[in-house]
Amino acid sequence: MKPILFFTLFFSITVYSFPQPVFKNPGIPDNESFTIHEYLDTNTGYITSRVNVSLVQQDNKKYYLIRVNEGDLFINEIKVNYSDLTTISEKRFDVKTKKAIQYFIRTNDSVRFYNKEKDVYKYIRTDETNIYSPLAYYFSFRGFPFGIGNSVSFKTYMYAYGGVLTMKLKNVAIKKVTVKTDTYDCYVLELSVGGWQSVFAPDKYYFYFSVKPPHIFVQYEEKVDGKWRADEITSYSQ
Repeated sequence: MKPILFFTLFFSITVYSFPQPVFKNPGIPDNESFTIHEYLDTNTGYITSRVNVSLVQQDNKKYYLIRVNEGDLFINEIKVNYSDLTTISEKRFDVKTKKAIQYFIRTNDSVRFYNKEKDVYKYIRTDETNIYSPLAYYFSFRGFPFGIGNSVSFKTYMYAYGGVLTMKLKNVAIKKVTVKTDTYDCYVLELSVGGWQSVFAPDKYYFYFSVKPPHIFVQYEEKVDGKWRADEITSYSQ
């Protein structure tokens, strides 16, 4: 899915602490497929994104591989850890050129990220493990410790600005949501920028996940040009 946060603040942050991952796999199946009615941008409008998830084992470790086809425009390839759903890598390709237009890659002691549009390429030494990337939010947030009032903080690298932000995620409500596939009782997670940066980036974003495990993604809401826009699931299968 698209990167969902847009800020007008340019920043540089040095990370000194290295907290452990805050999410835990709630029992996500080995294989899943679903489609999402997704608002891409003001020029394109809505598209259909097709998502395929598969479990793989490499070097005696388990990972989820996620492939997202955003209409016929972009392909996203995302790799996340099985146990804590942290992002190992994500790459976004332009379908026409078949070239990567952005990527994020994490190793044991560093991260690399690139954004073609903003001409950003950085290599950063860090032992941080509590990292969740924007393209993986709709998947990784399923591991949130659900409960009204519960909240966590984690790191996200923002391609457009060449830096890392601390994000805050809070379970603010339970709400019944009707989409094309069904009506779901959903946990509502509110995403915002944490710490002092929130003064300059006060916007909030809302993710809806089914109360019933394994907490599938149902809907996402953000305000675009003063109007609320929603992405929502249109099909799901295991």
